[in-house]
Amino acid sequence: MNVIRAWRRLATVLVLMAAFAVAAFALVPIRADVTVLMPDRQSGELGLLLQAMQEGPANRVILIALELASGELPLKTPGPLSRAMKVELRNTVLFEQILNGEVPLDDAALRPFFEHRYRLNPPLDPAGFSAAGLRTALENLFERLQGFGAPLIEGIMGADPTLRSFNVAALWSPTTSAVKRQGVWVSGDSRRVLLLATTAEAGFDSPRQHATILAIQAAAAKLEASFGPLRLTYSGPSVIAVESRQRGESESQRLMLLSVPLIAGILFLFFRRLAVLLLASLPLVAGFLTGAALVAAIFGFVHVTTLGFGAILIGVAVDYPLHLLAHLRADNPARRAAHRIWPALFLGAATTIVGFLPLVFSSFPGVAQLGVFTIGGLAAAAGTARWLLPYVIPVAIALPRPRANWATMGLFQRPQRLRPFALAFGALSLGFLMIRGPDLWQRDIAALSPIPESLQAMDRDLRRNLSVASPRHLLIIAGDTVEEVLQRSGALIPHLETLTANGVIEAYELAARYIPSMAEQRFRLAAIPDTGALRANLAWAQSSLPFTSGAFEPFLNAVEAARLAGPIEPADIDAPLLRLRLESLLLRGEGGYRGLVLLRGLRNPDELREALPTEELAGVRYLDIKEATQGLMDDYRAETLLWAAVGGGLALVLLLAAIRSPKGVAEVFLPVGLSVPITAAAMSLTGGGLTIFHLLALLMVAGLGIDYAVFLRRSAEAGAEEVRERGDDLRAVCLCALTSFAVFALLASASIPLLSQIGSTVALGSVLSFIFGLAFAVPRQDRSA
Repeated sequence: MNVIRAWRRLATVLVLMAAFAVAAFALVPIRADVTVLMPDRQSGELGLLLQAMQEGPANRVILIALELASGELPLKTPGPLSRAMKVELRNTVLFEQILNGEVPLDDAALRPFFEHRYRLNPPLDPAGFSAAGLRTALENLFERLQGFGAPLIEGIMGADPTLRSFNVAALWSPTTSAVKRQGVWVSGDSRRVLLLATTAEAGFDSPRQHATILAIQAAAAKLEASFGPLRLTYSGPSVIAVESRQRGESESQRLMLLSVPLIAGILFLFFRRLAVLLLASLPLVAGFLTGAALVAAIFGFVHVTTLGFGAILIGVAVDYPLHLLAHLRADNPARRAAHRIWPALFLGAATTIVGFLPLVFSSFPGVAQLGVFTIGGLAAAAGTARWLLPYVIPVAIALPRPRANWATMGLFQRPQRLRPFALAFGALSLGFLMIRGPDLWQRDIAALSPIPESLQAMDRDLRRNLSVASPRHLLIIAGDTVEEVLQRSGALIPHLETLTANGVIEAYELAARYIPSMAEQRFRLAAIPDTGALRANLAWAQSSLPFTSGAFEPFLNAVEAARLAGPIEPADIDAPLLRLRLESLLLRGEGGYRGLVLLRGLRNPDELREALPTEELAGVRYLDIKEATQGLMDDYRAETLLWAAVGGGLALVLLLAAIRSPKGVAEVFLPVGLSVPITAAAMSLTGGGLTIFHLLALLMVAGLGIDYAVFLRRSAEAGAEEVRERGDDLRAVCLCALTSFAVFALLASASIPLLSQIGSTVALGSVLSFIFGLAFAVPRQDRSA
C-alpha cells in the first residue's frame, strides 16, 4: 500500500511539473536579440547599431545563387535563368524587393522616382529651367524618343520633359560592383547567377523565415523543368539563423539520444534500478523551471542564451539526487538518508550559490540573468532533493548493497601522495596564465559565434561575389531629429568626395545621398522660376521642335505642385525600394536619430580621422565595429571575472564560517583553486584563446569541485566505526564525477563551438576536481602521518 501511495505521489509531482512547464513557457516571453549582451550603461550607439543590423532591413536580405548542376562554365543563359527566378520569387509574395542587377525600365519601377523627382537628389540645377537649359533637355528628349525606351518615355514626357526621373532612379541603383552578363549579376567565374531578395517578414522570425527558405527552394525546383537540374545556394542573416537553429535542434537531439542511454547505463551499473533515472531528474527539472520563472519575474523576459547556459550550469545540481540515492539502504531509508547528508549537501549548494550571487549585480543583463537563473535553480534543486524526493521515493526502490566496500578500495588509499603533483601543476598553470595576460583571451567576437564555419564561408563567398560587405567601418551622425541628421549628412558629402578622390575610401553611402534635408529642398524649390517665367522659357525652348503646343502643360503643373507642396521627409516615402534603403541608413534611438555612413574600401582609419574636421562636422563620429565589439567583450569578460572573484571570496568566507578550521577550509578550497587554473591553462593551450563560454564553464567546474570536496571531506571525517557511511560518500562522489565527465565529454563532441568549448572544459575540470578532492581530503586516521 505504501508503495502504491509513493508511486501516486511521484506521478502527481510529475504532472504538476509538466503543467507548470507548459504554463511557464506559454506565458514567459523568450527573446533572442543581442541587446541582452549590452551593458545597462552602454552609450547606446553600438547597441542601437547591432539591434538595427539584426532587426532592420539588412537582416532581411537573402543572397541567392543558382547554377546548373552540370557545372557549365561559363553559364550560357544567365539572363533568362536570373529573370525566371526573379519572377518565381515575386509570385510567392514573400519578398518586398528582389534585385538581380537589372535596372527595370517600366512604369511601375519608375513611379516612385517620378512622384518625388523634384525633392530627391541629385540636386536641381536652376540653369536647367532656363530657356537654354530647357532647349537642351527637349533636344535630348527628341533624340531619345527615337530609341528603345520610347514607350516608357512617351508615358512621362508630358510631365517630365527633362527626364529627371531617370536621373533620380539612377542614383538609387544598387551600390555593388558585382560582375554582369546579359544584364544580370553573375559570380566572378560566370558559373552562377546572383540575386538579392529582401523578405517581407522580420529577419528574427524564424518560423516565417523558414517558410521563405522553403519558397526559395520550391522556386528553384520549378525552374528545373526549363533549365535542367540546378544547384541552389543561399545565405544571409535570416538564413543563417534558421539553419543554425535547425542544426542546434539536430545536435541537441543527437546529444540527447546518446546521453540518456549513457547516463542510464551508469546509473544501472551503480544502482541496478532504472527507476533512479526518473527520480534523479526531478531536482533538475524543478531547478530549471524555478530558474526560468525567477528570471521572468525579475526581468520580464528570459533570453534564449540564459536558458541554454542555465540548463548547463544547473547540471551542478545533478549531484544532489545522486548523493541521496547513493546513501539509500534497507536500514537507511530516503528520509533518514536525506537528513544525514543534508549538512554537507547544504554547504556545497550554499557555497556554489554564494559564488554565483555577485553575478546578479552585473551591468550586463545576460550575466545578471544567468546569475539569477543559477541561484534560483540550484536552491530549488537542493530543496527538492532534501524534502520532495524522499517524499516520493517508493519503498520498493531500496537499493541493493554495493558489491564492494568503497572505503577500502585501493583508489582511495593514501591519496595525499598526489598533493605535490597537484601543487606543482597548479603553480605552473598560474604562472602560465599570468604570463599570457590579455593574450590569454579570445577577443574576436566571431570566435563566439554559434554559426558553423561552413555557413560562414558560404556567406562570405556570396557577399564577395555580390560586393556586399558586412560593414565594419562606419561614420555615425547624431542628431535630435531626422532633419538635423540630414543637414549634417549633407555637410559631410564634400569631405567624403575628397576622401574618395584621394583614394582613402573606395565608396560611401549615406541617406543624404538620396534625400536632401528639408531646408535644402526648400532652397532648391525656391530657385525654380515661377509658372509664368517657366512657361515663357518652355515656349522658347520648344520652338522649331516637333512638339505640339500644350504638350508640356503637365510639366508646368507638376513643378508648381512640387513648389507648393514643399519638402518631404523620409517617413513620407512608402515605396519599398526607397523606404528600405533609407531605413537601413537612418536609425531611431532613445537619444534621437543616428545616420549611418557606410564606408567601403577604407585603407587607413587614421587618415580618415585626420581628414574629417570634427569641429566643422558636429555630431559625426567614426566607429570601427570590430574594435567596439572587442572592447565590449573585454568589458563583459572583465566584469564577469570581477564578480566571479567576489563570489569566490564570499564562498571562502562561508566555508570558514561553516567549517571553522583553516585546515578544513583548505581541504575543500584547494582542489577548486587548483583544478580551475589547470583547466583554464589546458583549454588555452588546446584552442585559440579562452572565450566567455570557457569562463562560464570554469564557474561550473568550481561548483562541481566544491560539491566533491565537501562530501569527500565528510567522508574523511568519518570515524572507523562509520566505514559504510564513508563508503557511501565515496561511491556518491565517484558517481557524480563519472556522470559529469561522461555527459560533458559527450558535449565536447558537439559541432557547435560554444557547446564543445563548455563540454571539454567541464569534462577535464570535473576529473581534476575529483582527483584533487581525494588528494586533499585525507581520512582522519591518516592525518597524523
